[in-house]
Amino acid sequence: MGFTITSSNTPFGLAMFATRSFAGGTVAVLLDEPNPHAALYAAKSQNITHIIEAISVQAVDGLLNEGDVLIPDDLVDLTQNRRSTFFVNRGYGFIGQNPVWCPDTRTALLAAANETTVRVFARGTLAVGEPATTVAEAQEWGAHALATAGAPTAFLAKELELCYAVVGVVGSAAGRLGNALVAATLKHLPNERTCACSTTMQGARERGLVGDDWRGWIGDIHAADAAK
Repeated sequence: MGFTITSSNTPFGLAMFATRSFAGGTVAVLLDEPNPHAALYAAKSQNITHIIEAISVQAVDGLLNEGDVLIPDDLVDLTQNRRSTFFVNRGYGFIGQNPVWCPDTRTALLAAANETTVRVFARGTLAVGEPATTVAEAQEWGAHALATAGAPTAFLAKELELCYAVVGVVGSAAGRLGNALVAATLKHLPNERTCACSTTMQGARERGLVGDDWRGWIGDIHAADAAK
């Protein structure tokens, strides 16, 4: 089975991504996603369960070379003025960010990358900043790689109870990681979601703060200020 290209209009703008189904759900594949609010809203609308994002990174650690693959295990958010939540002006409380990425999706990505790529780094801290963020700034935070995508996507995915993980490519992710990596990842994903990603809002449900319709969770935010 191949990929299906999906496009959808959302309150946050147009979203487009590739999807592929497997025994445990459906995966959407993002590439340096510039509009995570739209992409994740669209994914949730289409009952997608897992998000894999390929991210272009700059090497901060001297061990990383052009074309190397990094499966980060931590995140430093150096972005500025990006809306990091769907829940603007809603009192749902804090969602923990440890672990940052879905552990099952990250483990599957790592196994697939080891099968399909040459040099894979199994852990490291990804700094996500703005285009003007420097390698020196990322070094100050102990990061191993620097990107402009990945945050606030990781936080937004938790709010919509989606499994999300990233694979970083030193240089450009476009064209470096293709169908083979995603297909291999699907083979390693569990057939049932047993991670905590699918129940991050359960506490809010139990307290009566949210209902079953996730669209009602979205706060006072729209396309014009999603990136502010």
